[in-house]
Amino acid sequence: MRVALAWPIVVGTALACALTSCTEPEPKVSAASVTTSVPNGATVGPSDPLVVTAHRGVLTSVTVTADGGTALPGELTDGGRKWSSTAPLEFSKTYRVQAQAQDAERIPAPPTNSTFTTATPADEVTVDRTRPTDGDEVGVAMPISIYFTKPVTDRAAVERRLSVEPSVPTEGSFHWMADDQVNWRPKDYWKPGTAVKVRARLYGVDTGGGVMGTADHEANFRIGRDQRAIGDVNTHMFTVYQDGQEIRQLPASYGRSIYPTQSGVHVAFEKHTSVRMRSDSWGGPQKGDPGFYDEVLPNAVRISNNGEFVHVNGATVWAQGESNVSHGCINLSPENGKWFFDFVQIGDPVEIVGSDRPLTTADGDIPDWTIPYPEYVQGSALYQAR
Repeated sequence: MRVALAWPIVVGTALACALTSCTEPEPKVSAASVTTSVPNGATVGPSDPLVVTAHRGVLTSVTVTADGGTALPGELTDGGRKWSSTAPLEFSKTYRVQAQAQDAERIPAPPTNSTFTTATPADEVTVDRTRPTDGDEVGVAMPISIYFTKPVTDRAAVERRLSVEPSVPTEGSFHWMADDQVNWRPKDYWKPGTAVKVRARLYGVDTGGGVMGTADHEANFRIGRDQRAIGDVNTHMFTVYQDGQEIRQLPASYGRSIYPTQSGVHVAFEKHTSVRMRSDSWGGPQKGDPGFYDEVLPNAVRISNNGEFVHVNGATVWAQGESNVSHGCINLSPENGKWFFDFVQIGDPVEIVGSDRPLTTADGDIPDWTIPYPEYVQGSALYQAR
């Protein structure tokens, strides 16, 4: 009986093994995978954050360490599907990335291990200064100027990292004035009250030949009142407007025929309670030549680097409103010159009309309004990409 009872069990076991082949079920393969924004083995500039992304799953751990074991901090976003570094990558470092992820069934994906290296700069470049500077309030014609500590070879790479952010939608464009200066101007004058943020995110950017940006820069300024002046060299008048309304006409004397005041939109950019003026400083009469002058004059507003000012000149009051006798400046009486000096803002437009000699880009570093806007746009390094 005992033998007879055991036999069916043996037969049943053999039959079960025959049907199932007596093997373990194959493990499931995770649907998740992990990628990094910097390929394994790459050498990159440290301009952008490192991003680790889980596909068809979520990250369960991310560890990024630099030489010496220093951990790179970061944060998870997008429901755990993305990790981004929260501190800048350093120059000349090797980073090791270790990351794991799992899919919706919590099946782990194969771990990711990769390394990359950040570049060593051949030289360094930063923003030297901006105009307007941080905290300024300026007039409606003031363009933005960004000056670099070294000439930029790859203008497009740098321009991609520059931004102008006005609080009021404003069409405008960058225009490279030189390798170490790029300007930005609106298509039309700024709207009063506009707040503007300028950013230059240069850290880690190769500006050409391995010369890399080593710091970011930010400046904020505001557009003040809408006030403008128009100087007519033929009527010998200097008319001032505020918010589109004429508020004062001032008799003036402009440049004589041999030294005419140049036509076009100038921008007030310096104010001096007194300034020494020499004719040989701008290419005028030299010492010992007829017409040479060297004098200190009060309440002077510089409107171009070529020597043009709006300033007080009591010695030419007799000619103001009647004839042009200056060497190119706009002469006003002591009373009118003081009034304009107190009234004008840095960045106000001063447009000269009636002169047969135009203001050009060679006459200073704010020639922006002398360049037609379609041509100005072409001065952007990214023009062809638009």
